Amino acid sequence: MPVYLISKAADPLFALAIGSSAALLRIKREEKEKNPDSAAEIGYGTVLGTGGERLKRWWNGEFDGSVPGGADAANIAPKQ
Repeated sequence: MPVYLISKAADPLFALAIGSSAALLRIKREEKEKNPDSAAEIGYGTVLGTGGERLKRWWNGEFDGSVPGGADAANIAPKQ
Protein backbone atom coordinates (compact mmCIF):
# COMPACT_ATOMS: atom_id res chain seq x y z
CA MET A 1 0.00 0.00 0.00
CA PRO A 2 1.64 3.28 -1.12
CA VAL A 3 2.00 6.08 1.36
CA TYR A 4 1.25 9.61 0.17
CA LEU A 5 2.36 12.87 1.74
CA ILE A 6 -0.90 14.67 0.97
CA SER A 7 -2.90 12.55 -1.45
CA LYS A 8 -2.44 10.63 -4.66
CA ALA A 9 -3.46 13.63 -6.79
CA ALA A 10 -1.94 16.41 -4.70
CA ASP A 11 1.57 14.96 -4.27
CA PRO A 12 2.63 15.53 -7.92
CA LEU A 13 1.15 19.05 -7.85
CA PHE A 14 2.99 19.80 -4.61
CA ALA A 15 6.26 18.55 -6.12
CA LEU A 16 5.71 20.67 -9.23
CA ALA A 17 5.04 23.76 -7.11
CA ILE A 18 8.12 23.23 -4.94
CA GLY A 19 10.38 22.55 -7.94
CA SER A 20 9.07 25.53 -9.90
CA SER A 21 9.48 27.93 -6.99
CA ALA A 22 13.01 26.67 -6.36
CA ALA A 23 13.90 27.20 -10.03
CA LEU A 24 12.40 30.71 -10.06
CA LEU A 25 14.26 31.70 -6.91
CA ARG A 26 17.53 30.35 -8.29
CA ILE A 27 17.14 32.20 -11.59
CA LYS A 28 16.26 35.43 -9.75
CA ARG A 29 19.37 35.06 -7.57
CA GLU A 30 21.56 34.43 -10.63
CA GLU A 31 20.12 37.48 -12.41
CA LYS A 32 20.79 39.64 -9.35
CA GLU A 33 24.38 38.37 -9.16
CA LYS A 34 24.87 39.00 -12.88
CA ASN A 35 23.40 42.55 -12.75
CA PRO A 36 23.90 43.94 -9.23
CA ASP A 37 23.32 47.54 -10.39
CA SER A 38 19.81 46.80 -11.61
CA ALA A 39 18.89 44.18 -9.00
CA ALA A 40 15.83 46.12 -7.84
CA GLU A 41 14.44 46.21 -11.38
CA ILE A 42 14.58 42.43 -11.90
CA GLY A 43 11.01 41.23 -11.74
CA TYR A 44 9.29 37.96 -12.32
CA GLY A 45 8.85 38.78 -16.01
CA THR A 46 12.62 38.70 -16.45
CA VAL A 47 12.87 35.54 -14.39
CA LEU A 48 10.11 33.79 -16.35
CA GLY A 49 11.73 34.85 -19.63
CA THR A 50 15.08 33.41 -18.61
CA GLY A 51 13.40 30.24 -17.36
CA GLY A 52 11.52 29.90 -20.63
CA GLU A 53 14.73 30.27 -22.63
CA ARG A 54 16.41 27.58 -20.52
CA LEU A 55 13.41 25.29 -20.90
CA LYS A 56 13.45 25.71 -24.70
CA ARG A 57 17.19 24.95 -24.83
CA TRP A 58 16.68 21.87 -22.66
CA TRP A 59 13.75 20.68 -24.79
CA ASN A 60 15.84 21.08 -27.98
CA GLY A 61 18.73 19.13 -26.43
CA GLU A 62 21.04 22.15 -26.34
CA PHE A 63 21.20 22.52 -22.58
CA ASP A 64 24.56 21.68 -21.04
CA GLY A 65 23.78 22.89 -17.51
CA SER A 66 25.57 26.22 -17.75
CA VAL A 67 23.96 29.59 -17.52
CA PRO A 68 23.48 31.67 -20.69
CA GLY A 69 26.76 33.21 -21.72
CA GLY A 70 28.63 30.07 -20.70
CA ALA A 71 29.65 27.27 -23.02
CA ASP A 72 27.93 27.67 -26.36
CA ALA A 73 25.97 24.59 -27.44
CA ALA A 74 27.34 24.90 -31.00
CA ASN A 75 30.91 24.55 -29.73
CA ILE A 76 30.27 21.36 -27.77
CA ALA A 77 31.50 18.22 -29.50
CA PRO A 78 28.72 15.73 -30.29
CA LYS A 79 28.51 12.74 -27.99
CA GLN A 80 29.60 9.45 -29.57
